Amino acid sequence: MKKEISLNDVARETKIRKPYLVALEKDDYQSLPSIATIKGFIRNYTQFLSLEPERVLAVFKRDYRRTQEQKSVFPPRVDLNKQFKWTPKKTLIVVVALFIIVFLTYLAYQYHGLLGKPSLEIYSPVDNQQVNEEQIMIKGKTNPDNSVTINDSLAQLNDQGEFSYRLRLVSGENKIVVEAINRLGRKTRQTRTIYFGKGD
Repeated sequence: MKKEISLNDVARETKIRKPYLVALEKDDYQSLPSIATIKGFIRNYTQFLSLEPERVLAVFKRDYRRTQEQKSVFPPRVDLNKQFKWTPKKTLIVVVALFIIVFLTYLAYQYHGLLGKPSLEIYSPVDNQQVNEEQIMIKGKTNPDNSVTINDSLAQLNDQGEFSYRLRLVSGENKIVVEAINRLGRKTRQTRTIYFGKGD
């Protein structure tokens, strides 16, 4: 600056590219080639400016060493936006993965439903119930894909798997056997004992 020489003049005379000269002025050693090349640049630059190369090189070595020590203590910050940048491709991968998980879960549920015993819930009557009516309504629920028999007679299911069946009782003890059967023939059985006695 004192000699009023522009970097363009320096680049033309020393054959050092201007971006390298700018990096030297800013101590931006990461933008420069190897250490040996940097030293060569500094020597040519100082000679062109009629300075003492060894003195300037000593300053460079001190500054460069300090820069390297700071780098080891303070590692460069990671740009999280670049590292975890979301893209349409990643969105597609996530959607496909979710679809596969849901599909496999559904298959596992169906597989378990076929191999395991079918569900069966009886709402009424309760076990060991005493009734005075000659007929009793049997109500319950199972999977809509199953079939239900009550004392070996088929009961009708609605879309939710619920059933109701009217059964005629005999005087005294009545055993009611309710079975839910899935498509593989696996069964779940529940029994109710009902006592029927006509009132006076």
